[in-house]
Amino acid sequence: MKFILRTLMICVAGLSIALAQTTEIADGADSATVSERARLGNQRIQIEAEMRAREEQQRLEEAEQARLRAEQAAARSEMAAAQNAKPDATETAGSNDMYRTLEQLRLLGELKDDGYITEDEFQKIKQKILDSRL
Repeated sequence: MKFILRTLMICVAGLSIALAQTTEIADGADSATVSERARLGNQRIQIEAEMRAREEQQRLEEAEQARLRAEQAAARSEMAAAQNAKPDATETAGSNDMYRTLEQLRLLGELKDDGYITEDEFQKIKQKILDSRL
């Protein structure tokens, strides 16, 4: 797109220079005036082409942002649908917590049976484990 705009800009600039020179020379103006007008005309053409290119780039960026927002919305709706199809998260979390609590109590019992902790220590730690479960 930029290549086409620049090529078009160069062609238009060349035509405007030739036209300006022909017109000015025919009117009897000096070559400095012709050159200055041609330079200003080319500058104006270049600025307009750059503005159009920036506007096009901005439109492309806005379209890309809109596409990303649409994809994110679709992903959120898919996630919501998937969560509705899966078992309740609290049930899964509750069973994991229960498994962890039972495993901790089992290990604690082994420590007591092997003589690493006393009965009082066992009761205190067991109560902490059970209290953290609530």
